[in-house]
Amino acid sequence: MAQAAATPGFERDIRPLFRPVDVEHMAKGGVSLDQYTYMSVPENAEKVYRSIAEKRMPPPAEGYTWPEEQVRLLRAWIDAGLQP
Repeated sequence: MAQAAATPGFERDIRPLFRPVDVEHMAKGGVSLDQYTYMSVPENAEKVYRSIAEKRMPPPAEGYTWPEEQVRLLRAWIDAGLQP
């Protein structure tokens, strides 16, 4: 019997996806990922997701975009209720 995947959590699954350049870019826009509180607000999590999914973050000048697997994990975390 296949084991069900665990519900994604912010500290365990999501926070590690953000590289230092991502965190720096977000901080310039007034967003701190040092605490769960910002991302726990659905509107904020959706805004971050859209920026990543639309490849506006990380900054295009960095030459890096999140792999689709990571984008899907972020979406799954949001859909699962933004667990800490």
